[in-house]
Amino acid sequence: MAAKAGNLADILTNDFLCCQICLGEFQEPKALPCLHTYCLKCLTQFIQETSPTRRADPGTMFQCAVCREDTRVPNGGVKAFKTNHHITSLFDAVLANKKQTDTTSSQSLRNRESIVKQPTCERHQKEILFYCTNCNEAICIICNGTTHKHHQSTDLSEAAKRQKSQIRDQLKRLEINLKSKEQTANKFHKHSETINTTKVELLKKIDQTASDLQKKIASHAQQLKQEVTTRCHQQSKTLEAELSNFDMQIGVLKSMKQFAEKILQHGQDAEVVMLQKNVTTKLAELEKQESDITVLQKVCSTKITVYISEINPTFGKVEETSQSTPRPRHPFISLSSAAPTLINSFKVQSSENGALFSITADPESITADPETGHLTVAEFNTNNVKTYNVNGELQQPVISCNQPQDVLYLDNGNLLVSVSGDGEVWEVSPDQQIVRKHKVKGCRGIAVTSDGNRVITSNEDSNERVIIKTPDGEIIREIKHDLNNQKYFNYPLYVTVTPSDNIVASDRLKNCVFIFNIDGQLLHKYSGSDEGQLSYPVSVCANEQGQIIVADNDNHRIQLLSPKCQFIRHLITKDQCLCEPMAVALTPDGHLAVTQRDNTVKIFAF
Repeated sequence: MAAKAGNLADILTNDFLCCQICLGEFQEPKALPCLHTYCLKCLTQFIQETSPTRRADPGTMFQCAVCREDTRVPNGGVKAFKTNHHITSLFDAVLANKKQTDTTSSQSLRNRESIVKQPTCERHQKEILFYCTNCNEAICIICNGTTHKHHQSTDLSEAAKRQKSQIRDQLKRLEINLKSKEQTANKFHKHSETINTTKVELLKKIDQTASDLQKKIASHAQQLKQEVTTRCHQQSKTLEAELSNFDMQIGVLKSMKQFAEKILQHGQDAEVVMLQKNVTTKLAELEKQESDITVLQKVCSTKITVYISEINPTFGKVEETSQSTPRPRHPFISLSSAAPTLINSFKVQSSENGALFSITADPESITADPETGHLTVAEFNTNNVKTYNVNGELQQPVISCNQPQDVLYLDNGNLLVSVSGDGEVWEVSPDQQIVRKHKVKGCRGIAVTSDGNRVITSNEDSNERVIIKTPDGEIIREIKHDLNNQKYFNYPLYVTVTPSDNIVASDRLKNCVFIFNIDGQLLHKYSGSDEGQLSYPVSVCANEQGQIIVADNDNHRIQLLSPKCQFIRHLITKDQCLCEPMAVALTPDGHLAVTQRDNTVKIFAF
């Protein structure tokens, strides 16, 4: 028993009582907000060595040595970080355990409370008995009667019971998150193997393609040479024949010239009269022959030319495409600097017979089916989700629900619908069956991560946040405030996920777009300035390159931002007859679909 107790003491020492900086037992353990603990001396030295200012003064920012979370030194300096009394208690338990006999050792570990020194109030050195709910602080009886006299306090055990319950709930979400991380890490390992295999195959393919092209080029060059030789030979033969004919004509003309001259010089009058008719007829025949210019043009106007098209040495290009699913969530779209071309426009319909709305349907969201290219629109005011082909023809059937806010196709072909009127998120199969639904009060925008988790914006009772859930509705994480407990959002509306699994959320009241990583850390935000100033940003989407497309409603334009939320340019403006854009979506063929408040759907090509 003593050996077992000793082993347990060693495990506690190695796993919980060693500082991760000096690797020794804790001396004055100080806990950071991220819950990682270090020796006071080690922490001070670490901050001085790693902080940008090389100082450990109050207000200095540094990163935790384990999790790299940004942390600020409190006003009282490093000493003001809370002492980790749990570590101190464990340390006392281990010391007590090592002094116990074989019989008492295991018993002492089973009854740790009898051995462990209870944490005391740092100010009065009294036993902690209460919990101040106003200050979220454990206090002693003196604190309860003085500093916290007018605060709401509860019994320490009751507070601990409630907080243990909260920790258990958080632990469940942590376990879900941990499982997701482990699964993702396994995918990374498999993908690493795939990368190496792909590299070998592609290098071989490039060499083979280059060799094949060289053979084809050599063969084609030989064909061109043979054709040039043949045609030049044909033209030479034609030219020789015409030259021989001309030589004969020249001979005849010379002979007639000599004959005519002799008649004129030596012929008697009777001979001139008798031969005149024959000579005139013969000369007339010679004059009727094809003119020299015509013959020359016929023979010499044909020139042999070899048109050599420019040989493009870049017979291929390397691209990175998502292979996680056969249904790409981020289509490639070439957003060139040229003005977009409106390739189609149609009005959403009020009924199955094709009548147009006389009221504003408020087409809040649009998404494209990755397989068919059909456009599915969430019509908030008519309580319908409808699908149209690119020509604006209504497809059947129609999904009826209470104030649909957002729609998105999943990799399996099902459709996610944010039913804001009922505070629910539906997953609907192609045959209109609700596969699953779960409650999300105040739900607005929806998106999906690469591992299938749902990302949802919510405005429940002024509790503005972004929620990450499993497909079954288990909460993994909520994003709503920073380390200083300052809330991010006033009215988060739409959300999208980039190819790198960053979360992009628009806030229409803050006139801002936020980018968070999958762990909820704020990476970038953009509200714009000058020509890029946002005014009532609504729908957002991302392309294969990670660029962000924002519907800037009040400014009647679509803006393009970089993956780091930097302004690139205006994609579409009022100059292209854009008016109050509501929603944006990329189509499988690389076009951009936009809905307007006037019930119009427009499709642009770039």
